[in-house]
Amino acid sequence: MKQLAKYVALIAILSSTFTTTLNTSMTRIANPLLQDEFALGYSELTWVVNSYQIVYAILLPVFGQIGDKFGRRKLLMAGLLVFGAGSLLCGLSWNYASLVAFRVLQGAGAAMVFPNGVALALGIFPEEHRGKVMGIWGMAVSLGSVTGPSIGGAVVNLWGWKAVFLVNVPLLVVALLAILFTIKSDSVSPKEFKFDLLGTAMLSVVLVSLVCGIQSGADNGWSTPGTLMWLAVFAVALPLFVRAEKTAAEPVIDMSLLTNKVFISGMYCGGMHLVALQGMQFLMPLFMGNVLGMDPLTIGVMMIPQAGIRMFISPLAGFLEDKFTCKFPITLGIIVRTIGLVGYAFMTPSVSTALLTVLLLVDGTGAALIWAPAMNSVLRASTQDKASSVTGVFNMLRFIMGVIGVVLVGLVLDAFSVEGFTANAPVPGYFQAYLMLAIFTGTGLLWIRYL
Repeated sequence: MKQLAKYVALIAILSSTFTTTLNTSMTRIANPLLQDEFALGYSELTWVVNSYQIVYAILLPVFGQIGDKFGRRKLLMAGLLVFGAGSLLCGLSWNYASLVAFRVLQGAGAAMVFPNGVALALGIFPEEHRGKVMGIWGMAVSLGSVTGPSIGGAVVNLWGWKAVFLVNVPLLVVALLAILFTIKSDSVSPKEFKFDLLGTAMLSVVLVSLVCGIQSGADNGWSTPGTLMWLAVFAVALPLFVRAEKTAAEPVIDMSLLTNKVFISGMYCGGMHLVALQGMQFLMPLFMGNVLGMDPLTIGVMMIPQAGIRMFISPLAGFLEDKFTCKFPITLGIIVRTIGLVGYAFMTPSVSTALLTVLLLVDGTGAALIWAPAMNSVLRASTQDKASSVTGVFNMLRFIMGVIGVVLVGLVLDAFSVEGFTANAPVPGYFQAYLMLAIFTGTGLLWIRYL
C-alpha cells in the first residue's frame, strides 16, 4: 500500500473511532431530557449509561480476540452496523426499558469497533511508526470528546433527545463506506478458533459484580447486605475466572501477560492515568459549580481546554515515542500531570479564570503524553497477531479504573468536605481528593524502568 493510501485508510478507520467517541460524549447532554421523558430517578438514569459501558467492557476482549482470529476489518465493519442499528433503535425507543436494551446493542457494536480499529490501523504501518499512529488515534478520540458536548447540545436544542442517537446513523454510513473502499483486505487470515464461552460468562460475572458492588457501596454504604452480596460474588468469581482462563484452549484474556513486566507497567501507568482522568472529570464540574458558582454553560466552556489540548498533544506524544521510546513521553506526562493535579488541590474559591485555564491545559497536556504511549507499550508487550485482544483488555481496564476513580473521589469528598470555606484557602474535600489523584499518578514513575 502506498504512503498516501495508508493515511487515507487510517482516516477511514479513525472516522469509526471518532463517531463512537462522539456519541458517548453527546449522550450525556441528553440525560436531563431522558430523566423528564421517562420520569427516571438518578439510579435509573445511571443505567442508561451503565448498560452501555458494562456490555462494552465485557465484550472488548471477546471481540478483540475474535478479530485476531477471523479478521479485524470484518469485525470493524460488523461493529459499525451493530452500533448503527443500536443508535437507530435508541432513537426510536418508546420507553425506558427499550432504551436500555438498545443501549446494550450500541455497547456491543462499540466493543467490536474499538479494539479492531486500533489493531487494523497499526497493521497498516511499519513498527517504527506505531507511536505516530497512536498519537493520531489519540487526537481523533480527543476530538470526539471535545466536540461531543457542543454538538450534542445543538442537536438536542434543535430536534430533541432522540436526535442524539439518530445523528449517528449517517456518520456511521460514511465511516462504513470509507472503510469498505479504502481497505480492501484484512490484516489477518481466518484461523481455527474455539470460543471461550466459560471465560466470557465468568468475566461478565466478575465485571458486573465489581461495578455493582462499588456503586452500591458508594451509594448505600459498604456494610449493607446488597453491597456485601455483590462483593462476595466478585471475590468468588475472580479466582474461578483466573482458573478457567489458565485451562482454556483460547482464553478471552491471556493470563501469561500478567507475568510480563512491560505489559503490567503499561497497564499500571494507563490505569492510574484513567483514575485521575475520571476522578478529575467528576470533581472539576462540582468545584466550578458549587465553589466558583458557575452555570452549566460556563462549566462546559471551561472544560474545553483540558480536552482540547489533548487533541493537539497526542500527535506530539506519538512523535516523541517513535524518537525516544515510550518511556520519555510517559515520564514527562506523569510529571506534568502530577503538577497539574497538585495545582488543582491548592485552588481556592478566589482562583482566577486565567489560572484555572492554565491548570486545565497543564493537566490535559500530561494526560495526552501518557495515554497513547501507555497503550502502545502494552501492545508492544504482545505479538501483532494478538493486537486486537490486548487492545480490548487495555480498554476494559479503562472502564474499571474510571468507575474506581469516581467512587474514590466521592468517598474522599464525603469524608473531608465541610460546610462553608475560606476565600483564600484550599477547599476541604477537593484538596484531599486532588492530592490523592496526584499521588496515584506519580506512582507511575516507579514502573517506568520496566517499559
